[in-house]
Amino acid sequence: MKDNLEIELDDYIKNSNESFFVVQIGANDGKMADPIYNKAVRYGWGGVLVEPVKYLYDRLVNNYKNTNTSLKFENSVITTHTGTIDFYQFPVELESDEEFPFWANGMGSILKPFNSPGHNTLKNKNFEMVKQKTPCLTFEDLIRKYNVNNIDLLQIDIEGYDGTLLTSIDFSSIKPKFIRYEDKHIDTALRDGLTTVSSQQVVEYLKANGYHVGDRSNGFDRVCKLKNL
Repeated sequence: MKDNLEIELDDYIKNSNESFFVVQIGANDGKMADPIYNKAVRYGWGGVLVEPVKYLYDRLVNNYKNTNTSLKFENSVITTHTGTIDFYQFPVELESDEEFPFWANGMGSILKPFNSPGHNTLKNKNFEMVKQKTPCLTFEDLIRKYNVNNIDLLQIDIEGYDGTLLTSIDFSSIKPKFIRYEDKHIDTALRDGLTTVSSQQVVEYLKANGYHVGDRSNGFDRVCKLKNL
């Protein structure tokens, strides 16, 4: 069952047009379990889509090719500093192994593998991630790079690092109207000692910055709405 704020986001999107602007961090290939692709294409959205894994980034750009969108694409990690960072990802060669799940290449993260069902499944099958030195940007540098001054939807799915990134954002400089982020792995990453922020701390940070925060109604994500929108 959808959370009320997710319903409000759906309604907001239905009334959108080509002026709608999305920033998606963790875009994968644009199609696999993606919550925005069909809407972005249907309504002709603008925005910036970010994907650190090069082979997924190339697919992302290709999957939006010849659509009526005005999207831009960034092949970087979004984190708390600008430069380079070690990023954990599965090598593209694993896709030729019939035992490798189709969803696994979307598990790339700043965080090393942790105690999640997905990571445990892959570990039991002896599939290992590799560290790839990858360019990185802060959220503020990303916004400056693309001259973003308005965000209708900030979409984040970065495998346990979501809370760390959200609590690093200075919302006094820009306030997305809606935020949807993956909450499911935040506390697991904290328990495994990979991060220092809990799911509840993220909720409190967002509330303190002027957001209504929804429940994790689909088992994975929370939707947030700017108050007085």
